Amino acid sequence: MVSAVSETLRNLVWSIVQHETEISFMLGDDQENICLDPPFLLLGDDNRPENSCLSIYLYRILENGDMKNRPLERSINGLLEYPPLALNLYYLITPLTGSVENDQMLLARTMQIFYDHAILAGSELESPLQDNMEELRIALDSLSIEDITRIWSGFLRPFYLSVSYEVRVIFVDSARQIDAAEIRRKRLEFVPRTEG
Repeated sequence: MVSAVSETLRNLVWSIVQHETEISFMLGDDQENICLDPPFLLLGDDNRPENSCLSIYLYRILENGDMKNRPLERSINGLLEYPPLALNLYYLITPLTGSVENDQMLLARTMQIFYDHAILAGSELESPLQDNMEELRIALDSLSIEDITRIWSGFLRPFYLSVSYEVRVIFVDSARQIDAAEIRRKRLEFVPRTEG
């Protein structure tokens, strides 16, 4: 499920920019130049990009707090199933073109695409997402300069122009089930209280 979200984002961007000459010349005619690798792997020993590309890197996964502690559901075979694990995914978007002007242009266009397609559903989703969820929501995640600098410090590379996006909610089915008989009748008993 998680990898299908990453592919959905990559395919969304590529489906639009491949037809735009001012952007496609930066990425060439290969969808692989929109990659899911961390940006530090795409930089050479001189800290410059080896190839012109756009990195859409999943760097953090958190459980969605609003979807936590939902009740168990009865399945077709009568067992009680645990609700799916609900996740929010966080992506670092980094253009690596070797040119400051092109980096800014590519990042701005990517942000515009995510803004215009903030809700993805149906055929816009990669399989198996189409069968397991109603929609994905994409939102700009406002990282502080300290947070984003900390990420790049972890890469052991100098800072590159980057933004973070949150994608929610992704459901990962649970494999746990409980064999519980269905309650068909309730019986209440009242015992008179004696004064003593």
